[in-house]
Amino acid sequence: MLGNVDSGKSTLSGVLTSAPGQLDDGRGLMREKLFNFYHESSNGRTSSVGHEIMGFTAKGEFYTTKLAHTSKKNRIWPDIVENSAKIVHLLDMCGHEKYLKTTMHGLTSLYPDYCLLVVGANMGISKMTREHLGISWALDMPIIVVFTKLDLAPEEIYQENMKKLTKILKAVNKVPVQIKTENDVEKIKDKMAAGKITPVFSTSNQTGEGIELLRKFMGTLIPAAE
Repeated sequence: MLGNVDSGKSTLSGVLTSAPGQLDDGRGLMREKLFNFYHESSNGRTSSVGHEIMGFTAKGEFYTTKLAHTSKKNRIWPDIVENSAKIVHLLDMCGHEKYLKTTMHGLTSLYPDYCLLVVGANMGISKMTREHLGISWALDMPIIVVFTKLDLAPEEIYQENMKKLTKILKAVNKVPVQIKTENDVEKIKDKMAAGKITPVFSTSNQTGEGIELLRKFMGTLIPAAE
């Protein structure tokens, strides 16, 4: 999970790994699942690598743990692993330039299969967004783009940011494909690991728009090495 500070990476990670229908309150409720330190909770900025997992059954259905009432991962994670046929491990990287070394350490030591680049639809394509995109491209990681905060972005700003990102992706030989339906997911799921196709999702962590579609897509991913 890469992206500029305040783009919503931690919140998106929290929403994706929670039970369907559980959304953010706009005040940082869901990002608390990812934070490792008190200062991250107090200022809302990730300064370490956060970890969460998603479990999927053999039928591709998202597994909702029965232990959601507890915040202790050492109880939740074993339950998810035991009841799932596939595990997707989310690595929530730092967004602020100050912590770029930590992000680089996470990328080069944990060897993620994919880059999920998070862009605030109301914020635009920042310097760090370009930096993270360039790093992912240099590491030859397949890229998934997720626009967040769709509920806060004026339509014209959102469309302009979509155009800018599309242009940037094409410049690094990626083929951006906007994903709007489950049929779109089916069309590209087997092409993702090759790294050429870059799906683009549009979501809101507060209204839930696009979240279930993204969650379904995450369940189709296979290790990029395969």
